[in-house]
Amino acid sequence: MKHILKLITALLIAPLHAETPSIQITDRTVVFTHTSTDPKDPANTSGYNLGPSLTVLPDGRMMAAWFSSPSEGAESQRIVQAFSLDQGRTWGEVTVLQDIAGKADFDPVLFVAGKETFLFFSCFDPQIDIYFRRSSDSAKTWIEPVKINQPNHTTRSNGIQLSSGELLVPLHTRGTKAGGVMKSRDGGKTWKRFGAVANPEGQGGEPTIAETKSGKIHMMLRTKDGLLWRSISADKGETWSAPEKTGLTATSSASHLLCTRDGTLVLTYNPGPTPLRFPLIMRTSRDEGLTWSEPTLLADRPAKVGGWSICYPALTELADGTLLAIWAQIKGSPGELYGDIHSARIRVAPQSR
Repeated sequence: MKHILKLITALLIAPLHAETPSIQITDRTVVFTHTSTDPKDPANTSGYNLGPSLTVLPDGRMMAAWFSSPSEGAESQRIVQAFSLDQGRTWGEVTVLQDIAGKADFDPVLFVAGKETFLFFSCFDPQIDIYFRRSSDSAKTWIEPVKINQPNHTTRSNGIQLSSGELLVPLHTRGTKAGGVMKSRDGGKTWKRFGAVANPEGQGGEPTIAETKSGKIHMMLRTKDGLLWRSISADKGETWSAPEKTGLTATSSASHLLCTRDGTLVLTYNPGPTPLRFPLIMRTSRDEGLTWSEPTLLADRPAKVGGWSICYPALTELADGTLLAIWAQIKGSPGELYGDIHSARIRVAPQSR
């Protein structure tokens, strides 16, 4: 009897932690390897690769896109693409997807809504603005770029189709400032801006969004104070709650939030401290972000020396529930700069019923 009482007492006073689901990384691959390391070489068009995005196309293929150049912001910077026919285990040839001649195209966002595939991206033309393209044949052909008219704003993370059928794409003011969303009620023909979400210091960069089972939209925000911040919308992205600290430490870099079909939130980010952009970790939440699992290491720098960044992740869910992650591995030192694109397949134990 004493043993039973001790056990009950221990359970009552034990701290409450989020359930830690099983996260298993089953496959890893390199999507693309840099072709040069010289940031000043004008012939270097594919040495620096950053900002990948990822989606499952309507025809079942995987599509990845990122921007490629000798150095970030170079006039030759363009957006390239690669496809996988085996659910992300291997990747095919890299080709140019988007290139406004003499301008720096960057920060692609891929997402699918029904039979339509959308590409959002940013470009210096001459100031930064956001464009979108759409494809009705699984990225085989695209309409010409359409300017959104959001000057000094950029996209970065994901777009989603809501349970209502409406579309949301996050954006933010350049410089890690207020985040918001662009919303379409007509299948992506027209878009309207909602929200200017920022912490008390005015920071709310590179927002990433997910709709949970309750119908609420969660937005995670990049800041410069060493923490991830969160805002929630209860009206399909048109108004947002005052941002609050999540309690998760993070460097000032992009994160990615995904809600799986069974309702699990999956968050991928750099835990910091600032300015370190490694390692890259994953956490899950089964209570809509109230608590988070212990971190699982997704990727780390390949050598314990300076100059590495393992950053800018994106996630998507495959038909069988497997997650596919993609990210950039960057190395920079005096006179040398290059970046590769990596991916991994991940299994997350489903929520118990």
